[in-house]
Amino acid sequence: MAAFAGMREIEASYYDLVAISGVEMIRNVDGQTASRHLGAAAHVGHEATAAIYPWVSLFSDIKEYYQERYGLQDEHLAAIAKVNYSNAQRTPNAQSRNWEMTNDHYTNNEKHNPIVEGCLRKSDCGRVSDGSATILLVSEKYAQAYANMHNISLDDIPFVKGWGYKTTPITLAQKLESSYSTSLPFPHLKGAIDDTFRRAGINEVSKLDAIETHDYFTVSEYTAIEHFCITAPGEAWKAIENDSITMTGRLPINPSGGLIGMGHPVGATGVRMLLDAYKQVANKAGNYQVEDSSKIGILNIGGSFTTVVSFVIGK
Repeated sequence: MAAFAGMREIEASYYDLVAISGVEMIRNVDGQTASRHLGAAAHVGHEATAAIYPWVSLFSDIKEYYQERYGLQDEHLAAIAKVNYSNAQRTPNAQSRNWEMTNDHYTNNEKHNPIVEGCLRKSDCGRVSDGSATILLVSEKYAQAYANMHNISLDDIPFVKGWGYKTTPITLAQKLESSYSTSLPFPHLKGAIDDTFRRAGINEVSKLDAIETHDYFTVSEYTAIEHFCITAPGEAWKAIENDSITMTGRLPINPSGGLIGMGHPVGATGVRMLLDAYKQVANKAGNYQVEDSSKIGILNIGGSFTTVVSFVIGK
């Protein structure tokens, strides 16, 4: 949302250069206190009222919805976590880059992978982290001057090709109540992606080279796979089983490691996603570079898919 504000300032010709920064520091409190702080955005007093970890509880409900409607299987969510932790091993700033994970960390092993809340296990949950990120947004005039100064082509500087933004009722119950009458559970999610593709001149997801999506929970990424139309509704498992989403697959998802592998500095995650998309397009992602990347999709969410923001960063 800060990036949108910066874009508008530039488009209105108030500024040619805008710095967008995000930051989070949460290490100075214990986990449950941090959860209460983060849960303050969860419509306090109206949902997840008995939960220790409100967001885990709400996304546990989303998982149960998928299980009831489509027959979601735990092993497919575990596979998402494995991919993201594997990608994070290549990412210098990832919180889990040096972790040693065994299969026990992805199964129903109560010691290594306990239930956190509801039906979500430790491997299903992103890691709240400290962190910060900054990007610079500039006008085309500024970018051209920069290119001239550094003797590079303007076409080599990554830019915002498309964007989309939607909101919907705040409570999860309201969303799920209306979802059974639609082919996709969260049509506004697809709406934000469709708007982004239209503005970017893209007619289908296969035109992207990779996606950075908001996987605070494995079921969040599972949902994104379907709403990007990588698969039909209820069939995200196919993209998981055929390895489409891995680093060597046809459409890598979260080459950075995502919120699960990289970490989730809550106030910085959206900016970090934009930064990683820039790195991919600029061929500066190092060990987690997706080869020949020219268009990267981003999907960021607020709440239980209440606010959804989408970008395409490209050349």
